[in-house]
Amino acid sequence: MSPNPCARVARGLALFRGVSERRVGAATRAARLVPLRSGDALVRRGAPLPGVCALVSGSLKLSVSARPRDERVLGLVAAGESFGEAAALRAAPAPFDAVAVTDAQVLAIPVDAIQNLLRRDTAFARNLLDRLAGEILRLLAGIEAGMLQRAPQRLASYLCTLAGSGGAGPRRVSLPVSKTVVAGMLGVKKETLSRLLRDLSERHVIAVSRREITILDRARLEGVR
Repeated sequence: MSPNPCARVARGLALFRGVSERRVGAATRAARLVPLRSGDALVRRGAPLPGVCALVSGSLKLSVSARPRDERVLGLVAAGESFGEAAALRAAPAPFDAVAVTDAQVLAIPVDAIQNLLRRDTAFARNLLDRLAGEILRLLAGIEAGMLQRAPQRLASYLCTLAGSGGAGPRRVSLPVSKTVVAGMLGVKKETLSRLLRDLSERHVIAVSRREITILDRARLEGVR
């Protein structure tokens, strides 16, 4: 019997942590790997998802838009992360556009296989519950930031998140996606993002070189209002 490449990929995903190889193999027997080029859509809002999906490689954005050139990025999906579970399991249409921002590969697992695994494997059920709970908290945090934080604060928080924890000295970070996508994540126009970055640079809080940003004064960045 030839090896199942989808099972090999699935075993590296957090969603299948602690699940036996036999059950992973059974769940992914009818799964498929979907290659995407940068800019390709896996699914558009309102269309059915191809199953429970996980990103194998590359980067993917989940977004909504009320009209052209007015996109709000709900989040970025990194390799190893799953997405769209709630809509897929309820047979609901996709609530977002899922578009590759780099060349990418997606693992799509049929919903009936996931439902069978849920009934049989408590480790998988815990993983899925943890994933859905984390997604709810992330969305609530995004709503709170959009309602209570001004655009400069949202940008400052995003840069601090990219920098992570560290010492008091300068810290260089690289934007993982284009400024257009970052602007969509922060709920601002690209022109507004450029203005905010320029303002922080002129105040010597950060230094900007294309997508490379050096945080010069972490304390002042955290105190942006």
